[in-house]
Amino acid sequence: MIRGLIKKYWRNERDEKKEQLDDDMAHPVRVEALIVEDNDDETLFLAGLLRQQNVISTCAHSIAGALECLGSAQRYQLAFVDLNLPNGSGIEVVRRIKENRRHCHVIVLSGAIEKIPLVVGYGYIGVLGKPYNASNIGEILWKHRLPCNSY
Repeated sequence: MIRGLIKKYWRNERDEKKEQLDDDMAHPVRVEALIVEDNDDETLFLAGLLRQQNVISTCAHSIAGALECLGSAQRYQLAFVDLNLPNGSGIEVVRRIKENRRHCHVIVLSGAIEKIPLVVGYGYIGVLGKPYNASNIGEILWKHRLPCNSY
């Protein structure tokens, strides 16, 4: 009788642990990204690619919008920052990200390659020259072990 109760209790506890593990696998760690890009088409393209990777993205179209997002409680693990924004340079955004969120991986976007040396030393992990495509993004994400399926 007691053996039967012990076995039944042990099975229930084991099943609960297995259900918890299954639940954890169904809801993996959430990755959040900040996209700072003034071009709507490129923003939608990038956000769509990240959505396919189960990455939640927040978009800002200006320096002020980006700084507002960075001031929020969001925990961004990834940031795509265009250097050429209508109200200034994205360098300020990159600098602010690295000051306040050291563990955030920054990928610089730019159509003007001559601006890239201006952000050297700010800790970005990659540069995407415009126009970029899905495989360029996937390559950078894969190289740094960030969320990425094959593109």
